[in-house]
Amino acid sequence: MKYRITLAAIALIILLIPGLYAGERISLSAHLDKTDIPFEGTAELQLEIRWYGDITSYAFEVLPLPEMENLKVLGTSSSISSEMEDGQEVTTRFFKYRLKPTSSGTGSINPITLQCVSMPDSIPNQLATQLMTINIAKPVPVEEKGEIPVYFIVLLIAVLIAGFIFIVLRMRKKPEQVPDKNPEEIFFEDLVRLKQDGQSDRKIFFTRLYRMLTLFIEKKYGLGIINQTAEIIAAKLDSVEIPINDKEKLIHWLIKSEKEKYAAFGGEPGYIIRLTAELEKYFEKKDIKDKSEAK
Repeated sequence: MKYRITLAAIALIILLIPGLYAGERISLSAHLDKTDIPFEGTAELQLEIRWYGDITSYAFEVLPLPEMENLKVLGTSSSISSEMEDGQEVTTRFFKYRLKPTSSGTGSINPITLQCVSMPDSIPNQLATQLMTINIAKPVPVEEKGEIPVYFIVLLIAVLIAGFIFIVLRMRKKPEQVPDKNPEEIFFEDLVRLKQDGQSDRKIFFTRLYRMLTLFIEKKYGLGIINQTAEIIAAKLDSVEIPINDKEKLIHWLIKSEKEKYAAFGGEPGYIIRLTAELEKYFEKKDIKDKSEAK
């Protein structure tokens, strides 16, 4: 009889040894990053599962969300890593939970149970954390906005009405009409600018002058001559009833400008200065004459 009891005891010990050994080779721990938090703040709960072996050494059941009081889970994340320790591979898996208070007072996190099975011998194991608590402060009181004084409302309405009246009167007031410049004024102003920055380069000077003369004739007589040659413009201008002297001068300047802008070498010294003075004199007189006739 004693012999049978001894054999049963030995068999039981043999059966228990793998489970005890498996329990020593895996651990579960949990901690909070804070012990006190404001009601408007957050805390982080971290679970750490650590075991000897690689990632395939244990099979785990799905870890449930922690059951809590006065707290809720805002988000979760997890990670896993391995390292060598005393010649053995150690694997660590982290689960992180971001917690938000739902009420002030004491927040509690109930024990979290982890079910796992060691592989390949399929020995079941169960691990659990301790009950954890955290102190949650009372919500910061929100200052209630006082009622807006009546005088402020009246003042605001008065300002809005005054602004509306000002805008209406401003819209009804006719803007001052700036008289349009005649073609002679436009050409004369362009000539002043050309005189300031175009005399140093003969080709640039005559290219711009040709363009200015073409625009003047187009605005003055409307012949549709933009981007036309001096010969075509002269033919169209010849059919317009204007004083012969004016017609000859415009045609001469056009032909001369077109010729000079394509010239390979510099022309007569001092010609640009004399031509500029001649143009200023002509268009200044034309501008004065046109304004006197308009009056």
